[in-house]
Amino acid sequence: MFTIKLGYHGEVMMSEINFIIGVLAIIYGIYSYIQRKVAPEKIEKLQALIERNGEKMANSIHMFGYTILPIVAGLLLLFSHFRG
Repeated sequence: MFTIKLGYHGEVMMSEINFIIGVLAIIYGIYSYIQRKVAPEKIEKLQALIERNGEKMANSIHMFGYTILPIVAGLLLLFSHFRG
């Protein structure tokens, strides 16, 4: 799914990349969630979304795009890494 078959070394390298990017995506998603709870007024993109779409819709869009999506993508990449 996410691996490129370039022989044994190519698969190992791609698997390591999946692991690294997966962990970073999960960390980013968690950081984004914490930042939204602690100081949402400091997130410029969220404030711009609120101005354009209203508070409820902006919070939904931001939660999905910057919290849920990175965590799910990170979990899929980790699954790909550990699946082999």
